[in-house]
Amino acid sequence: MKDVKRNIQDFSKVLIITLFTLSIVGCETLGPPKQPEQVEPEPQEEVQTIPQPTDSLTPSQRVRKALQQLEHGDYENAHNQLTWALQEKPTLQIATNLLQQMEADPIEYLGLKSFFYDVEPGDSLSIISKKFLNDPLKFVILARYNKLDNPSKLAPGQRIRVPGVMPERKKPKPKPKQSQPKPEAVSDPVSVESPSMTETPEMATSDPEIIMQPQEVIPAETTDVQPEETSEVVDEPTEPATAQEIVSSAKGLRNDGGLDAAIYQLESESSNHPQSKEIQSLLASYYNEYADLQISQGNLNDARVTLEKLIILDSSDEAAINKLILVEDKIEAQKLFQNAQDQQNAGKLEEAYQTYAQVLTYDPDNTAAKDAQRMTRDKLTDSYHRQAMQLFRKQELDEAIGYWNKILELNPNHSLAPGYKARALEMKQQLQKIGPES
Repeated sequence: MKDVKRNIQDFSKVLIITLFTLSIVGCETLGPPKQPEQVEPEPQEEVQTIPQPTDSLTPSQRVRKALQQLEHGDYENAHNQLTWALQEKPTLQIATNLLQQMEADPIEYLGLKSFFYDVEPGDSLSIISKKFLNDPLKFVILARYNKLDNPSKLAPGQRIRVPGVMPERKKPKPKPKQSQPKPEAVSDPVSVESPSMTETPEMATSDPEIIMQPQEVIPAETTDVQPEETSEVVDEPTEPATAQEIVSSAKGLRNDGGLDAAIYQLESESSNHPQSKEIQSLLASYYNEYADLQISQGNLNDARVTLEKLIILDSSDEAAINKLILVEDKIEAQKLFQNAQDQQNAGKLEEAYQTYAQVLTYDPDNTAAKDAQRMTRDKLTDSYHRQAMQLFRKQELDEAIGYWNKILELNPNHSLAPGYKARALEMKQQLQKIGPES
């Protein structure tokens, strides 16, 4: 027993020593507890908050105000006006276009390749944008392309960069010079060989003693022809037409039915008279008339371009901006109408019906869209009613009632849906009463 106790004591001692040693090694290995490293919080991006408008302007009025602010380099306020306009009318394409120009990188938007252009009298960034970029409203991105703080302060002779390749200038064709008439050639009787001096075969067989006498040469009557005196025609410099003459000529073209020719003349001559309010006023009037004509003929893209020119002349013309917005809405309605027709032809009646509804939000007076939507609605309600009747016969009443509800949403005056829905509800109540008793 003593040996057993001693062995137990020895084992206990060894176990205690081992555990103590292990604890020391563990402490040395781990060392003192490390403090967690402080992680600096990542900087959060500042969310730009747009203040709420303090006025009650319409979307078109906000666009007009933004255009005036952009012309003077007031990008912050212009950005707010355009954002507010889109909040009220998200489909306003002109506002979306201007915002894109304000937010895009000018080099990526317009390209790195460019050429220098010297500003001419009467030029503006809008005119230059129309001339080289085919869009007068791109004056915003063109100003940023040239780092211009105030686009309205554009001086003649100022050099700016224009993206793209400089178009070749057409060289004027030289006028043909009048050639002097050549005097008629006079034969020299001495130098002209007489035909009688030429030996012929008959003469060779004649008597050799016969001496050939030269025939007398009668000189032709000559008259001294004096060349006509010609003088080179020198184009005398003509004085440029006055503003009154240009206006009178343009009105004459307009009265003869040449509205487009009158506009072309006024556009061509306006740079020679940049300060003429009479020319600008007449041109604005003709732009407005031409835009109305294009709208009536359905040429909406031409009308849009003309109205953009009109707004360049007078950015405060609220009627022109409203008309431009109306034209853009009609253009969008045309695109949606085509999409709706494609969906209808593909048998996607529900999508087509919704797309026709979008068309009418852009163009409420579109009779073609109204007729097409009505036709699509009738086809859709007929399809819903057939499905509802099949479910009704199978006593799947909830599903059947769901289809009749859809029909009544599309056409509250449907002739069959109200009656069948009432019968389905009555049958459902009867089945619910029978259910618990059975």
